[in-house]
Amino acid sequence: MDLLIRIWLLFFLLVIFSACENDLSEVRKFGYYEDVPSEIGRDVEMMYSDSMKVRVVVKAPLLERYSGATLVEEFNEGLEVDFIGENLRTTSKLTANKAIKKIITIKDEKGRTVREPVVIIQENVILRSSSGDTLKTEELIWYENMGKLESGKFVTIIKPEEVIYGYGFDSDKDFARWRIRQVTGRFKVEQFND
Repeated sequence: MDLLIRIWLLFFLLVIFSACENDLSEVRKFGYYEDVPSEIGRDVEMMYSDSMKVRVVVKAPLLERYSGATLVEEFNEGLEVDFIGENLRTTSKLTANKAIKKIITIKDEKGRTVREPVVIIQENVILRSSSGDTLKTEELIWYENMGKLESGKFVTIIKPEEVIYGYGFDSDKDFARWRIRQVTGRFKVEQFND
């Protein structure tokens, strides 16, 4: 009887293993390794410095880094960015529900082709300056090396005494010098004389 059980078990295992087959083209249909992050970080805090001084602090509950042909970082659970000025104080603060950082090829001010790290910040984007101005939009692009922020979407700027609406926006990272490309909304007229 013991021999009969062993024979049946051996036959059963042979049938199961002979039925298994993995066609690589079929496996690739379900996803490829580049779709999986190479690194995952929780409660991340990153500091960027220039001339040994911290200039930017990024905090995020989740960071997923993909290292395929080019490095891509995704912040799918939101992020908070503090831009630090010369006096080591926060000059502006940026928050959003999600963002993606990648390298793109663009033309710089002199017409040269350069590779620029950009962060595409989306969903409930709020940028606050230390002077009390607040920008609200659904998408903002941060050009890291150039220190520039821009948006082609609808924006709202809330100042202590006025609200300005418009389409298209660009600014320095400190949100100190900014402009709206197509302005609509309420604003004080006497400021134009200054």
